[in-house]
Amino acid sequence: MRMSARWLVALVTVSFFATACSSSATDPPADLSAASSDNPFSLFLGEEIGQIDYAQLKVRNKCLAKAGYPQNLNVMLGQPRNPFRHLIITARTFGPTSVEEAKRVGFGRDSLSAPPSVVSFDPNYDRAYDKCTEDAWKALSDDAKNVYYGYFDLGNKLSQPLSRTINERMGDSAWRKLLSCLDDKGHRPRSEQEFLQTPNPGLFGVPVGVDAAEGLDRWQPKQIPGTIEVGPAVPATQYQAGPVESALAVAWFECRRQTGIDKLQLETAVQVQRELVDKYESSFMELNPQVTRIAKQAAELIGAP
Repeated sequence: MRMSARWLVALVTVSFFATACSSSATDPPADLSAASSDNPFSLFLGEEIGQIDYAQLKVRNKCLAKAGYPQNLNVMLGQPRNPFRHLIITARTFGPTSVEEAKRVGFGRDSLSAPPSVVSFDPNYDRAYDKCTEDAWKALSDDAKNVYYGYFDLGNKLSQPLSRTINERMGDSAWRKLLSCLDDKGHRPRSEQEFLQTPNPGLFGVPVGVDAAEGLDRWQPKQIPGTIEVGPAVPATQYQAGPVESALAVAWFECRRQTGIDKLQLETAVQVQRELVDKYESSFMELNPQVTRIAKQAAELIGAP
């Protein structure tokens, strides 16, 4: 069985590809000035990676259509999408930013639409898929595939330690203040020690914080040999918190603001981002110019603005 799902690569360590990257002599030097700003992760070119991915998929899917398999082309997204949106750190990263938002979404989040899954049980399609995939990467540039996967590896290295490190840097004293404030409002976690280690609203015995689209993609293919199956699209969906989650989210928002944790968390996040950027400075220096170049080539290849 073959499922067409690009974002699975975000979960894979791809150091093999990263080691294969080398800067082109024509690439301009990387501009790392944002490293000292209040948004250090703006150095990470998520939009450009989305553009590269979209162009590669479009070229691949046109190739598949010419080979007699139009399914992927018919259902693909109509525009690029940044696969690392979670690296855009804002106040919303850490919870609701207003009473109104807390009441509506609690600790959950609205979801974007998703294209249908294309699942193959046809070995002829599988062979065409593999060939078209490789041809599409080569159409972008000789180094596009290695640079793309190398940059995904960098994105994973930035993502994985971020929340844990921020929580640790905040320290017990900050989380004890939040805990005390929440306790005053009638909200107590099942384990104070667990909360101090990981300040998770899910510890308060309330179902919280799921993606709005969770459970919507329950489609299962029939798995008939020799066929290619296309599932349903998943629509954009708004998350609606229940009353108990809303009450906890309002208290969480108010306590973060009253204790100053909202500002401290953002300040700590900036420090941690700077440290991670500094740790992987050589990767940014090497890969950013290449990603910029390939993203421009990708847009030109498919006629994107």
